[in-house]
Amino acid sequence: MNTQGYWDQKHDKYAEQDWIVKPTIFATQVINFFPKGAKILELGCGQGQDTKYFVDSGFSVVACDFSNHALDLAQSRVNAEFKQIDLGQTLDFPVESFDVVYSHLALHYFDQKRTEDLFNEIYNILKPGGIFATFYNTMDDPEIPNSTIIEEGLYMTPVGIQKRFFTTDSLAKFTSKLETILLDDKGQTHKDEIKTLIRFVGIKPV
Repeated sequence: MNTQGYWDQKHDKYAEQDWIVKPTIFATQVINFFPKGAKILELGCGQGQDTKYFVDSGFSVVACDFSNHALDLAQSRVNAEFKQIDLGQTLDFPVESFDVVYSHLALHYFDQKRTEDLFNEIYNILKPGGIFATFYNTMDDPEIPNSTIIEEGLYMTPVGIQKRFFTTDSLAKFTSKLETILLDDKGQTHKDEIKTLIRFVGIKPV
């Protein structure tokens, strides 16, 4: 199965769950860090549960995802600007064009070089004083024992998808250009039992 097919199949399963229409726990925890009326770039919006939460809260959102199927579902639920993008490729947005870049469990599928480049691109897209709020898998993840290590922090999972697992220390290195507001391993989701996911909120220096 190709990557697009994998995600389309995952979103069919997600669409059957009650949590798919709720804002994520992380979104509700970090929204108060966002400037009033902020323009948000959401990377990996999935079916738009956080997109809708942000739009309903008065923010302007450009919501992006790799899966066209997920985007179709999201567009049926919320009025926002949607774009299909591959985060493995260079982000094509103007420099200093967003007040907030937000991502929930979407930026951890890449090798060291692409991950570094992606974080640098996000930094450049943010306006001075802009907020980066992002959420990650942890090295406590139950998938790791059944996965094969590719490089430090990056594994090939049993389903054939590579995935990066973070610690607070490893994420701190990727986000070193930003001033840290929040960095811990106390994150949770509606769908998983694990309670040690990595939360980060940082601000771009003015």
